[in-house]
Amino acid sequence: MLRTLSKRLWQVGWFAAWVVATRSGQSPAIVSGLTFLFGCTGVVAGIYLFFRGFELLRRRRWIEDTPVSKISAAAMGQVKVLGKATGPYTLLSPLANVDCYYYQAVAWDGRSAQDDQTFEARATETLFAPFFVEDETGRLMVDPRGAQLDLPYEYDEAVSGDSMSPCTRRFLRRHGLATAGDTKVSEYAIKPGDSVFVFGTLDENRGLGSMAEVKGRNPGGTYVSREAADLQRLELFEAIGIPRKSEFPPATLGDGIAFDLHPRAVLRVGDNRQPFILSRQQPQSLIDGLARKSVIDIWGGPALALFSVGLVMKWLGVW
Repeated sequence: MLRTLSKRLWQVGWFAAWVVATRSGQSPAIVSGLTFLFGCTGVVAGIYLFFRGFELLRRRRWIEDTPVSKISAAAMGQVKVLGKATGPYTLLSPLANVDCYYYQAVAWDGRSAQDDQTFEARATETLFAPFFVEDETGRLMVDPRGAQLDLPYEYDEAVSGDSMSPCTRRFLRRHGLATAGDTKVSEYAIKPGDSVFVFGTLDENRGLGSMAEVKGRNPGGTYVSREAADLQRLELFEAIGIPRKSEFPPATLGDGIAFDLHPRAVLRVGDNRQPFILSRQQPQSLIDGLARKSVIDIWGGPALALFSVGLVMKWLGVW
C-alpha cells in the first residue's frame, strides 16, 4: 500500500513538473527545482523500467517453457509443481495469529512519517517449519529461503500507538521499533491446505535441518524444530492474553503421517539466478501478469526517460 502510494505521488509530481515547466509566469526557483528533480529521477526510473521489463520477460518465458510436473515424476533441475501445503507441525504467525508453515512479517517505523513522508528502520522477520508441497502422487520438501513471494496479505495495517494489538506491539518491541507513532506492518503466510504453485530448482539437500540439529548456523537458514514451534506458539498465546496454565492447541497437524525431514532432494532457490517463486496463483495467471508488466515496462520505460530528458533540457535552458 505504501509503495503504491509513493508511486502515485511521484507520478503526480512528475506530471506537475511538466505542467510548470511548459507554462510561463511561474517562479524560476520552482521551475528549476521541479524540472531538475523529476527530470533526473525520471531518466533513471525510465532506464530501470526498460531493463526490468526484459528481466520480467525472461522470467515469464522461463516459467512458460517449463511444464507442470507431477511430484513423483519431478526430475532434478528446474521444476514447476502445483499442490497443497502440508507438514508435520506448524508455527503461529506473530501478527495475524494463523497456523502456518512459513511467515514473513515486515514493519516500518513511522516516527518520521509526519515530517518527510518516509517510513524508516525496516525490520523483517521470517521463520519456517518443515514445509512440503503435495499432490496425488507424492510430496516434496520446500526450502523457502530466497523465494519471490506472490502471496496475499494475511495482515496489512497502518497502526498507531492506541490501535496496536498486543501482538503487534510485542513484534515491534522485539525488533527495537517504536510503538508510540504511526507504523506500517504486514505479513505473508503459507497455511496448511493452501493451494501452492512453486517454481524452483529441485536439488540435493544441502544439510537443511532444525535449529537444534544445525548448531551455529544463522537461524534464518534453518527451520524451527517441533519443540521450538510449541514454545513459540505458547509465547504468542500468552501475548494475546491466554495464561500459561491454560490449554493451547498443539502445533502438530500431521495426523500421524510420516514426513521425511531429511529428504535426498529439496525444492529450493537455484545457483544461477533461476527464478524461485512461491505463489497462490495458478501458473497461467502468473504468466499473464508478467507479460503485462513486461510490455508496460519495455515500452513505458523509454517513453518516461525521453520525456524526462525534456525536463532536464528545460532545466539546462536548451529549450
